[in-house]
Amino acid sequence: MNKASLKLSTLAICISALYVSPMALAAAQTQADSDIETIEVRGIRRSLEASMNTKRFADGVVDAITAEDIGKFPDKNIGDALQRISGVTVDRQYGEVNGVTIRGTAPEQSRILLNGQTVASTSWYDLGPATRTFNMELLSAEQVSGVQVYKTPEADIEEGALGGTVNLTTRKPLELDANTLLLSAELAQSSLYDETDPGASILASWKNEDEKFGILAAYSYEQLTSGRHVLESIGGYYEYFAENQATGQESTVGAWSLGSQAFKSERERTSAQLTAQFAPTDNMEFVLDYFRFEFDNPHVNHNFLTVGARGAGSTNVTNNALGGTEQATILPAYASIIYNPVVRNAVNMKADVLNLTGKFQGDGFELSGVIGKSTSDGGTQFGASSWWIPASDEGGKIGDPAFPNGQNSTDGGFTYDATGPYQVWLTSLDATDATQFKHAQEANFDTTVQEHDMSYAQADVKFELDGNFFTAIKTGIKFNSSEFSRIAFNRNPDEVLGFVPDGNLSNWSDGVLTGLHSQSSGHTLDAYASLDTDKWWDFISGKYAAGELTEVANLGNTFSVDEDMIAIYAKADFSGENYRGNIGLRYVETEQTSSGYADGAVFKETVDYNNLLPSVNFAYDLSDDIIIRAAASQVMSRANYSDLKPGLAINANFGSATGGNPDLKPYEANQGDIAIEYYFTSASMASAGFFSKQIDNVVFSTEAVEFVDGCGASPDLYEQCRVTRPRSNGEGSVNGIELQLQHSFANGFGVVTNYTYVDSETTTPDGSKEMVPGVSENSFNASVFFENDIISTRLAYNWRSEWIGVGAAQAVKNDNYQQIDASIIWHAMENLDVSLEGVNLTNEVVQSYDTNFALTQNTIEFGSRYYLGVSYKF
Repeated sequence: MNKASLKLSTLAICISALYVSPMALAAAQTQADSDIETIEVRGIRRSLEASMNTKRFADGVVDAITAEDIGKFPDKNIGDALQRISGVTVDRQYGEVNGVTIRGTAPEQSRILLNGQTVASTSWYDLGPATRTFNMELLSAEQVSGVQVYKTPEADIEEGALGGTVNLTTRKPLELDANTLLLSAELAQSSLYDETDPGASILASWKNEDEKFGILAAYSYEQLTSGRHVLESIGGYYEYFAENQATGQESTVGAWSLGSQAFKSERERTSAQLTAQFAPTDNMEFVLDYFRFEFDNPHVNHNFLTVGARGAGSTNVTNNALGGTEQATILPAYASIIYNPVVRNAVNMKADVLNLTGKFQGDGFELSGVIGKSTSDGGTQFGASSWWIPASDEGGKIGDPAFPNGQNSTDGGFTYDATGPYQVWLTSLDATDATQFKHAQEANFDTTVQEHDMSYAQADVKFELDGNFFTAIKTGIKFNSSEFSRIAFNRNPDEVLGFVPDGNLSNWSDGVLTGLHSQSSGHTLDAYASLDTDKWWDFISGKYAAGELTEVANLGNTFSVDEDMIAIYAKADFSGENYRGNIGLRYVETEQTSSGYADGAVFKETVDYNNLLPSVNFAYDLSDDIIIRAAASQVMSRANYSDLKPGLAINANFGSATGGNPDLKPYEANQGDIAIEYYFTSASMASAGFFSKQIDNVVFSTEAVEFVDGCGASPDLYEQCRVTRPRSNGEGSVNGIELQLQHSFANGFGVVTNYTYVDSETTTPDGSKEMVPGVSENSFNASVFFENDIISTRLAYNWRSEWIGVGAAQAVKNDNYQQIDASIIWHAMENLDVSLEGVNLTNEVVQSYDTNFALTQNTIEFGSRYYLGVSYKF
């Protein structure tokens, strides 16, 4: 089906639906209709009761998080709250959660919905791939009233998730008391920095006397100085041709480069909501929502690098045992010292969402629908990255013939100890003395911009039935158009070499960075002279404004992916004396056009595919308190945008090429669940569940021989070429167990705990088995709380076992990680609360190891964060 016919067919169907009733222009939340008890939520206990009821009365396997009150979400970050759900782990890059892994699948293989609809999303990080992951850093928690995590799909929930679907819900004015007003303010501080940062939010809601029309407006602002301190091995470990003094062998393993990183960001997050709700009759409702999310992340990244050379006689290495201890001395004549501060002040991502929704309840039927648009853009407008080397080095500029291996360095030697958190000693250079460093070159000055636009229209109808088995049938259609693009520029490399005035770092320094790497036991790169990044930024920006620096298009990293999707579904609800559930079928067609560049020319390719996705959810009441659940379904998830990039970079001299693959198939999986739940009080439950996923079309980057024009000595002919690109030729499996216990005691105390076991692996095209990146085999959560009329307090513990991550040049294994968070709220007056919250109280670090040699790779310290707040509700 071509794009024109796809759009016309969809438009015709939507117009037909609108002709039946104008109410079909509205939107029902794309979540399962369930008979959930209504609870007035305030406090931890009531929040847990509401969340437990969502789970209990759902047809499928669902978990939920409910706000304790208006503006009082259980955690500072949506991701922090999600990690407390069984089967969910999170990824932290800079302290805050930015990705969510559900049931052993990658973050981009789960869907994040806002009021049932997908939100366009981009990323500020200019060096990472373009994925379908929704960046959790964009969202503020204050405006979220609840979260539902659908672990088993239903036909009326949007497709695209292998792991699960997360639906975030916001408040509506007719649900609140008239003239509701909430004001809050807070101060935040990170243990890594001395700054105290402000935050504030306001929510106002009004409705008329007959409660048929209301308006809600909300705005929140957060500022946070955060970052991370890292001791790292860059470029991995290599075999050095030097005597291993521990074993007497002629070679040993050593690090290519060790570094100290001090990343500091001045984050600002704003969220705005404007909602109008109109219910002219008891059976008719319209809602118009507008949301604006913005995240600014200007940052400075100080990198102090010690670079060894891979050659005979370059090292004096003691390696007592691979996987045990590893120490080395890198001799000055074969090493380099580089100080590399990176400044990025124009870093931003934002998203806008506009939805018109509504529903009409007729005699035995309900019409609903949505029409909406979501846009997002983000990226790094440009950055400045300078390289400073020892002043005694004879190679004046990086790029000089003598420089690459540090052969003319006299002050480049260092010693390191990787037996635990890194310790690094410079043998002939004082890192805190700015006069001992001179400028080598401006390494990069680049721009990467992402844009994502989505438009969608949906119409649904539900019929109530009087049958003895089927109780309702729901069917609908949805059209979704998505346009994603990434544009990249680099600065002309001929312009960034040698333009900096003579002199040393002292002419540009603002002092010495201190207080780094508190987790390392001394004698390490915990202090060094630093660049005045504001002064340097002004200098570089002036060069750019004067035209002395110009942009060169990075066509290899510029591409777009446009997708038109149409989905139709039918779902039947059924119930009997002791059972209930639903069975459904969702059919989706995707037309995908990828555009990019190959040898400077535009390259475009269009592919079509379709998926038929059946699902069944069944719940059986073994007694009034015990429910047995079973579910089975087929699911799909589309490939990452970066992997779909067309075009090849050809190296004719070697008869090889690399690139993306527009022909990638979507991930597909068959999955099943079985669970038992025991509700032994109104606020207490225990459950156990097993889940399994068998995944096809897993993407691996592999080499294969293809016929490519110009890949060889005869460029006019199609010749055999060794092409490395992502291919849908792998398999995967995920099997797991989830255990959960929740209990509230009569004296105000309570406990919530869960444990998840996940056995996940992928099978590569050559038959080898690999662990799935980002997945821990074991994870555990425990929270204890106490509340009464005066205080409400909670202590939360989160632990996960080791998992595979991706380093700068190779896979790394992250060690077990734990984190303790706590909060206390003092109800000072009837409507006045004072709160104190701490995140990562014990300042835990992420420790990672090289997977090839089992040697220390990274020690990452995010620090603790503290929040002091006050809120008043009118």
